[in-house]
Amino acid sequence: MPGADLLRGTAILLVVFFHGFAYSAPLFPWHNHLARALFHLTSFGWTGVNLFFTLSGFLITGNLINSDGKPNFYSHFYIRRALRIFPAYFLILIVLGITLTASLNYLAVSAIFLANWPKLLLHGSFVVYPVLWSLAVEEQFYLAWPWLYRRLRRDALLLLCVALILLCPVLRGVTITASEVDIFSKTFMIGDNLALGAAIAILCRSRRLSLRALVWIGTALICIPGLVLIILSSAGSTPKGDSLGASLGYSMLELFTGGLLILMLYAYRARPVQKGLGFLLFFGEISYGLYLVHMLCWMLYDRYFGDAYLIHAGALLLRFVVANGVAVLLATLSKRYFENPIMRLKETIPAAR
Repeated sequence: MPGADLLRGTAILLVVFFHGFAYSAPLFPWHNHLARALFHLTSFGWTGVNLFFTLSGFLITGNLINSDGKPNFYSHFYIRRALRIFPAYFLILIVLGITLTASLNYLAVSAIFLANWPKLLLHGSFVVYPVLWSLAVEEQFYLAWPWLYRRLRRDALLLLCVALILLCPVLRGVTITASEVDIFSKTFMIGDNLALGAAIAILCRSRRLSLRALVWIGTALICIPGLVLIILSSAGSTPKGDSLGASLGYSMLELFTGGLLILMLYAYRARPVQKGLGFLLFFGEISYGLYLVHMLCWMLYDRYFGDAYLIHAGALLLRFVVANGVAVLLATLSKRYFENPIMRLKETIPAAR
């Protein structure tokens, strides 16, 4: 599905630019108005993670539908997911431990995919590795979703998706004002991201909806949430800033990504990707490894070259180019010589076929 591949590449670039600029130097003293505006745009790059979640819900649910009726339903799913996720994930945990980039107790919690709930098991101080929380959300989803799909079947699962899309915003809106918990890293608070992707996967395979109806749904999910987000922004409400933003605004952002997914799937259902967009396919291909390693490259860069990037534009750009260049190289090598060979093992394991 080239449309989904393009979105995956877009998502990882959003995250990389966010972490490289707005996340790393939020108070950078820009004196050039154009540079300040471009820098401000990178502050929206965190939405790439939301796009990843929507894609994950869509792709995983589609895989489950395609595997329906197979006698090895669970082993087929879990072995393939383990071969895809575990090798690179545990390798980065080992590297983080060797380089002392994250606390060992935090890495132990991350090894059981609770990086989004470290304080459940850890007391006192610990150093986190910022990207692992989203992998924990994904793995918790992988653990529960096949079981729910097998027991609820498609129609009931679609109703569950709708319930999550309606309930999670309420939970976020209430909790953000009543608790200091980081609600945007908790699976039950942002599960509507994944549920939206899952609902799209079910609708795309439904005989009740025509292709034209799906396109209209996608268009509505772009236009209406986009308008609501503009209104909320003009009123000073942001998706992570207040109760209204955390509930309505965050949900509108998710619906927007859902509409984008539908329209991209439609646009590239029977046409090749334009040559000028080939770089997005490349970044989509290495997105998992790049997501895991890019922050580590920047942290190690800072360890050896200091924090001049906080006040000097040249140092900030050099840091981005060098550290991110190394990260892209490592992710490319990992995909070709480490991840792909392991993934090919699924053809040799009968339970994974």
